[in-house]
Amino acid sequence: AHAQFSPPDVVLGLDDPGDDFPFVKAMWHYARGVAYAANGDLDAARAEATRISEINQSADFEMLLAWFVPAPDILRIARHVLEGRIAQADGNLEQAIQEFEVAVEIQDSLPYTEPEYWYYPVRQSLGAALLASGRAADAEEVFRESLIEAPNNAWALYGLMQAYQAQGDEVARAETEKLFTRAWAGREPPDLARL
Repeated sequence: AHAQFSPPDVVLGLDDPGDDFPFVKAMWHYARGVAYAANGDLDAARAEATRISEINQSADFEMLLAWFVPAPDILRIARHVLEGRIAQADGNLEQAIQEFEVAVEIQDSLPYTEPEYWYYPVRQSLGAALLASGRAADAEEVFRESLIEAPNNAWALYGLMQAYQAQGDEVARAETEKLFTRAWAGREPPDLARL
């Protein structure tokens, strides 16, 4: 029989990419930090966040910047998203909201490109944290903004559906559920803590 591995375990099993490409190394620390936070090992996740900051402060990103890749800003997003995930895992939703707000602000300042410089709209994480903190109307607004950024994003649709449900708006919830059902390919619904 094959061993079953969770996504965090798979990420934590990836080899260190070495120091030749600091941006890649920092993103490796980001992936590890998110995995540690998902597993509840918050001290290890915090250590990974620290490494991202250290690399961002010490590395020479001139080559990436010459190619119009805003590496320092991308790593700032990575650190704030990771800090948000750590705060969520620690039950500190207000801190998570603050971290995701900063990450959204940085993401909004990035120049337009396809594909985007950051791999997902951080607004969906902000919306999930707002919803978890009982701020359903604020979450609704943020999920709607996220869907402007990334139309038909099943994760944001699911969050919006939950925000409508929390506000008792059954008509909007049912309409959004139809959109979500068309967009979602998974068997189980998304986990709001991982949006």
